[in-house]
Amino acid sequence: MGANAAGFTVSGSSNPAFEGAGRGRRLQHFNPPRSHINKAIERAGPTLISRARWLYENDGYCGNAVDQWAGDAVGDGIKPRPKIKNKKIKAALVDLFWRWTEEADADGMTDYYGLQAKAAREAYLAGECFFRIRARRPGDMHTVPFQLQFHDSEMLDHSYSERLANGNVVRAGIEFDAINRRVAYHFWRWHPNDDVPMGATNTRERVRVPAQEVIHVLESRQGSQVRGVPRVARVLVKIFGLEMYDDAELERKKTAALFTAFLTGRGENPITEDDDDDDDDEIVGSMQPGAMVDLGDDKDVKFAQPADVGGSYEPFQYRNLLKISAGLGIPYAYLSGDVAKGNFSNVRTDIIRYRRRVSQWQNHVLIFQLCRAVWVQFVERAYMAGLIDLPGYDEDPTPYWAAEHLPPRQEWIDPAKDVKAEIEAINNGLKSRTQAVAERGYDREALDDEIEEERKDEKRRGFNFRQAAAPAPPVSEGEDQGEDEDAPENDGEKDAA
Repeated sequence: MGANAAGFTVSGSSNPAFEGAGRGRRLQHFNPPRSHINKAIERAGPTLISRARWLYENDGYCGNAVDQWAGDAVGDGIKPRPKIKNKKIKAALVDLFWRWTEEADADGMTDYYGLQAKAAREAYLAGECFFRIRARRPGDMHTVPFQLQFHDSEMLDHSYSERLANGNVVRAGIEFDAINRRVAYHFWRWHPNDDVPMGATNTRERVRVPAQEVIHVLESRQGSQVRGVPRVARVLVKIFGLEMYDDAELERKKTAALFTAFLTGRGENPITEDDDDDDDDEIVGSMQPGAMVDLGDDKDVKFAQPADVGGSYEPFQYRNLLKISAGLGIPYAYLSGDVAKGNFSNVRTDIIRYRRRVSQWQNHVLIFQLCRAVWVQFVERAYMAGLIDLPGYDEDPTPYWAAEHLPPRQEWIDPAKDVKAEIEAINNGLKSRTQAVAERGYDREALDDEIEEERKDEKRRGFNFRQAAAPAPPVSEGEDQGEDEDAPENDGEKDAA
């Protein structure tokens, strides 16, 4: 069965039902591997991560994309809002958590919200990161006795896979039981690519850490995926190629700016040195910009003229950066810093789509995997340490674990219009004040308490900030214009004196 129209052939004997599965001339070299995602990550993961880290440190576009994502995903921090009905207990928990955030980092380099930013950056750059929950003695800390120790992807060996004597299976450093639950992580004792402390032994030793003490942050994009993939992997080759192209173009411009000259004419080999100890046949080995050189008799000069790319450089860069920005999930204007292209509506639409993608990642990855787990650990350990009284916790702790996690507010694109639309939506019952305030990164009850306190203070002081200030009364004729007391006396007064 077949058909031929103007050279186009459809044949069931030579083409499958899906064109994309064909093996004709156009697709004969398109044969990607069929290995499972976990096998692919085990083999390619370390190389992808090392290349992604190199681009982050050496390519401006890649580094900017990673930092942009981390800043938009975390900002000042994703803060918990407990759903506890008892306001006194709720306020006590929030205050205790706020004090704990200052001591959350086991390395002592940042606070809990700084660790969130590090997690967002590392999960985007390397595809994943880990936090080990380290219990502390009560005297070691001023607040809830536990900290978070950050581990990057290299701390868990991609190549370590085996079946253990107890029947469990280790895949890429993660131990699973018979029903495929994560039961442990086998971390390196020391970073495999770093120097170890003097006198350290067993430098290549692994440490088995129970899964209950590890928080694994990754975006699992394929079924049963156990390790992360760098977001940069999609466009890694293109970013590197564009980096090399830019370097070559820069060198071409430098060469063209040097005015390299070639001397042609009769006489001895111009490469040889002067044998007569005079300056008549001295050859110029190099030229300085703007220099005037006497070439002597019977000689001519020809300047090198490297090929110019003309006006194709910027369009070529623009199209490649568009593809890179799409692969990285970052708007072109954010990636390149070029805000000249596109009108307000197009840029606004692009930013709204980007913010929706960031919000999805915040809720499905960072909040679910990190923020929620940290809050549960905090409440559990605060109660066990006797730092707070939670009635009924032993019977059912889940009401105390329930919390909303509020991402930082996104800046308005058009503040006047956006605020007006927000007010109309609230007044027409399309959304609540609680929802509107939460979207801006605040707790509505805490905000109302602040407003109530401010109103009382305004009334006590006689302020009224909700009423426009009255203009100053005009100055009447003959009224003192308020001359400067320190101004010098006029001439008449001086004469009278």
